[in-house]
Amino acid sequence: MRELITVKNFFNVLLFIWVIFIPFKNAIYQISTILLILFFIVYVIKNKDIQCVKDVLYKYKDIFFAFALILLSMTISNVINDVSNRESWRLELSYVYRYGLIMYILLYFYSKEFFSKRLLFLFVLSALSIQALDGLYQSIMGYDFFKHNIANLRSGLKGATFNRNTFGFFMGVGVILSFYAITKEKLLDNKKNLILISLFVLFIYCTLFSYSRAIWVALTAAFLIFTVLNYKNIKVRYIVFAIIILSIVTIIFFNVDYLGNRLEELLNGSSSHREQIWLYSIEQIKKKPIFGWGLDASSIYGLKSFFSPHNIIIEILFDLGWFGFMSFFLLLIMIVKEILKQKSVKLFTLLVFFLVASQFDQSIISGKIFINSFVLLGLFVFIDRIDKIRKINNA
Repeated sequence: MRELITVKNFFNVLLFIWVIFIPFKNAIYQISTILLILFFIVYVIKNKDIQCVKDVLYKYKDIFFAFALILLSMTISNVINDVSNRESWRLELSYVYRYGLIMYILLYFYSKEFFSKRLLFLFVLSALSIQALDGLYQSIMGYDFFKHNIANLRSGLKGATFNRNTFGFFMGVGVILSFYAITKEKLLDNKKNLILISLFVLFIYCTLFSYSRAIWVALTAAFLIFTVLNYKNIKVRYIVFAIIILSIVTIIFFNVDYLGNRLEELLNGSSSHREQIWLYSIEQIKKKPIFGWGLDASSIYGLKSFFSPHNIIIEILFDLGWFGFMSFFLLLIMIVKEILKQKSVKLFTLLVFFLVASQFDQSIISGKIFINSFVLLGLFVFIDRIDKIRKINNA
């Protein structure tokens, strides 16, 4: 029993809780965020590990420079605009500790070998699986298990997220990650892969019945990119598997009226008022193009019927102007450059999914769920630097 109670295991329990409760966006998620920060501070002080703190910061100085530029753009935009009647400063503070600091803490403890890529992947897949099972429960009972959020196959599944697009986003990530896990194993060769295939099918089911057209488009784009970039390594058995899945999905679309109607809306270019939101937002952007209107501006100066611009590019330009946009773009370039260095088709495919999905929904300014998901994606991208140093030291 004492062997289980170690500093490393305690950290991994905190990490697991944090990952699991990101989709819930509740008090447990908030508490686990604070506990991770407190654990880091106590660990560094107790072990007098300032040198490692500096080493990690130096190793990722380019990333944190880009992040500092983003914070600078936020500060300038908030200072030059009247933000007294909104939560602009709170949102900027959240960026510091909820995303920037947490990213640094995870990089630090990965460098200390507190957790592995595989363990983090299992945590993420577990979190997504819980949401998918909750979605299945909701489709049967008419409400989700955790929050009794009412939804069904007619209105579209929301799980515990209270939003079809957010739930669909998680299910889309689940489709991609379970697919990656399946391709690591021999198809139908063992019980573990049968479980993964079952999860893959469940994620597809929940993605379809979330009725999130943005996620359908994002998944299609992601798998097209994956196929084009990885066509030489695709085996016949996976082509057969893909044909079977696509055939089943096609049959479902033709036999479920609600799905068919949503697909027809998508093919006809119905944007659910997004064009109206985007056009209005662009006109507002033109009024303050350099530094924008300040954080959370769309809730005040955007269309009153809608919470956000439903497009992260327009959202950044609206709130932070071109200076903020270029700051975010610099960080994106660094992420793409890192992925290209690794020649990782899987990470690039996942990035494409995130970017396409965020053109129709999600928020890069106030969306806790989406930004934390992006932090995890960034972590998988950038920990490769630590792995390379380990290989050199072990050689």
